[in-house]
Amino acid sequence: MMNSGFDRESTLELLKFSDDLPSLPDRFVRIQQVIQDPESGADDLARIIRSDQATTAMILKFANSPAYNPTHTPIGELSKAIARIGSRETAHIATTMSLMYGMILPTGMANIRSFWAHAFGVATVCEHLARLVHPAEQQCHERAFMTGLLHDIGRAALGMRVDFSYFERESGHMHGEPLIRFEEAYYGVNHAEAGMQLLRLWLFPDDIFTAVGEHHNPDCPHFLARICYQANAFCNDHVPEHTGIEALPATIAQALADHPVDLSTLTA
Repeated sequence: MMNSGFDRESTLELLKFSDDLPSLPDRFVRIQQVIQDPESGADDLARIIRSDQATTAMILKFANSPAYNPTHTPIGELSKAIARIGSRETAHIATTMSLMYGMILPTGMANIRSFWAHAFGVATVCEHLARLVHPAEQQCHERAFMTGLLHDIGRAALGMRVDFSYFERESGHMHGEPLIRFEEAYYGVNHAEAGMQLLRLWLFPDDIFTAVGEHHNPDCPHFLARICYQANAFCNDHVPEHTGIEALPATIAQALADHPVDLSTLTA
């Protein structure tokens, strides 16, 4: 055990969030309400997005990126950007941005952008894999995306509640099993377990918080956990670490074409 000043008992105590449970950003909640309301549409989504300049700018960046603008025809209106990207993809981008700017992580903006870009990339691959395996199950696709987006939320929990220097330590630049081993040695708890606890307190569905808790376990029988494990490994192996969010769709599409994911472990 490293001499860190942390142990499992004290870390779990700090992660209880008893009197000051951090809340999900308001914009995140509003976007989810629009997504889940069958009577809501693109105009409702646009009203939420327009209230935040950074999100509006990011939606326009996506709409004008090579992945969505192969004819190089620039647009500058949010309504046209949503029409070009599609309401579902727009909601996913806006959801990611709501977390990026709504959760106060104790680190520099470059690290925050990298953290949420990785999360968005894993979410995109999770959704892609869910569509391949269960093409007709829309709810499964959405839950796969959300699992991927929140798979590392335990790292945020450790940084916000346990150790403000988390992202500045070695842990801030690790992935996969080396990260898990470091966290368990340094804090007594890894980020997957911390994330599962936070999502349970936020009242997320059982299958999502279970998948987040098991996303480093390749042998987990849980479908969403296996998808997230595959997507996380894929992004760590094939997506450059500092790829900007707006460049991810094209980067991931090319990486998937060059390195198709073996679906046999997801359908077993």
